[in-house]
Amino acid sequence: MAADLAAYIKQLDEDTYIQPDDGMPQAPESADKNKNPVPEEIMKMPVKKSVLKTAKPAGKAGQKSGAAGAEMAALAEEIRKCRKCQLGSSRLNAVVGVGAPDAKVVFVGEGPGFQEDHKGEPFVGRSGQLLDKILDTVLGLKREDVYIANIVKCHPMSNPENPEAHGNDRPPTIDEISACRPYLDRQLLLIKPRCIVTLGSVATKVLLGVTQGISSMRGRWHDYPVELFGPGHPIKVMPTYHPAALLRNPNLKRDTWEDMKMLKAFLEQNE
Repeated sequence: MAADLAAYIKQLDEDTYIQPDDGMPQAPESADKNKNPVPEEIMKMPVKKSVLKTAKPAGKAGQKSGAAGAEMAALAEEIRKCRKCQLGSSRLNAVVGVGAPDAKVVFVGEGPGFQEDHKGEPFVGRSGQLLDKILDTVLGLKREDVYIANIVKCHPMSNPENPEAHGNDRPPTIDEISACRPYLDRQLLLIKPRCIVTLGSVATKVLLGVTQGISSMRGRWHDYPVELFGPGHPIKVMPTYHPAALLRNPNLKRDTWEDMKMLKAFLEQNE
């Protein structure tokens, strides 16, 4: 175990000292909380019970039906056409999600940033490269084996009139989250994952309906409060640090390693 951890940290070292300038960074708890702070209204956001039709839990990989695949494609097109909030008018591309439509695990971040808005894919900047390396090093997976999405599908910008500007990110508002959140639940309903990994404080607080910071929530499993698959079939949730937090604070790598090892054990037990 110690040798594996040392190898993991060594492989991440070249990345974790790079200051991120893209994506939606999640600063560690000790960082300056006045920069892009999480709005207080998000902390108080109530968790609503799902009104979606329940579905059966996930089966084995590769069993996604043609009908479900068509539903995923239709949902993606609906998201691209969405104008439920101001983000739909200012963004360059809707960032629907990427990965296996029958993935056992879904990784959920806060929202797309500059790079994601331009490429139309989540986690494609330095944070995404680090996430890919963590998937490979600890889980032996590629992003094609999991599903990666965000709470909001469009880039929240401080100055929406200048989408070409770097450093133009901001946290999504409560109205933007409320407008976009149903899309994520519908994605989960179609993918039917065994578990969710929330990346960062905002994703964790919104999905679990808690006020605690990521450092107090990580390291253990939680039940997703929305019963998408009906009573008795909860989706497990593992909160962990956003990759951008590792870029800012390499000391968080060990905690992330522990979280991912717990995820690996869970996936192996739920083949």
